[in-house]
Amino acid sequence: MLSSIKSHLKELGFRPHETDVYIALTQMGEASASAVAKKVSLPRTTTISILNKLAEENYLSTYRHHGKTYYWVETPRIIQGVLKNKIAMAEKLEELLTDLYRTEPKFPFAHVYDTKKSLHNFIEKLLEHLSPHDVIFTIDSPKMGNYQKVLGEDFQDILVQVKKKKSIVTHTLVPFQTFRTIHPEKLKAQSIVIRELPEGIHFQASIWFIGHQLVLFSGKPPFAVSVYHPVIVESLKSLFDYFWQNTKTLS
Repeated sequence: MLSSIKSHLKELGFRPHETDVYIALTQMGEASASAVAKKVSLPRTTTISILNKLAEENYLSTYRHHGKTYYWVETPRIIQGVLKNKIAMAEKLEELLTDLYRTEPKFPFAHVYDTKKSLHNFIEKLLEHLSPHDVIFTIDSPKMGNYQKVLGEDFQDILVQVKKKKSIVTHTLVPFQTFRTIHPEKLKAQSIVIRELPEGIHFQASIWFIGHQLVLFSGKPPFAVSVYHPVIVESLKSLFDYFWQNTKTLS
């Protein structure tokens, strides 16, 4: 059994002396550094260093009595608790690092969101980072209803309110002769300027341009793809600008 315990502790990152000290303290229940050092046949200073390291990592607890420090393992289940906390921190770190990963201009980065939770979290974060009076440039296809399929009607209404609160302006290009299909109430609910693409351009997806980021929405099946890269985004945005400059405002 002892060899199995040592093997598992090694897999969790414990070094040999750390394993010996932890097992000894678990057996003793509570002890001073000197007592532990004697049991594992290690120098007292080395044992203190190991005990303090394990205490910092929350594998054991300490208290002082009459000027002397005592160490103990509250319960063997403490390892499970420590690892759960590490998993939670790792998941949060993954989220933060995902936003940072390859954000340098020379590294393009794309991420796909295909669950309702991930889509909502992504869009909320995207709008949260916008400043008041920012402009979102979009190409949309009203007949396709991509936002409703990807985000849901209720969540879409919430986003409209967030944009309104921040005074976010939207410049939108829609396919030829589709402006009339947009419900007037949707136009009144937000600050939006709409122009139609030239006849003959068929567009079924929905695209946002925000800074150096491009976000594509599709309702077949519901998903969104975000692309981070100045050259890629600016190149595609230049096409948007060309059509915008050569069309007339409808709203």
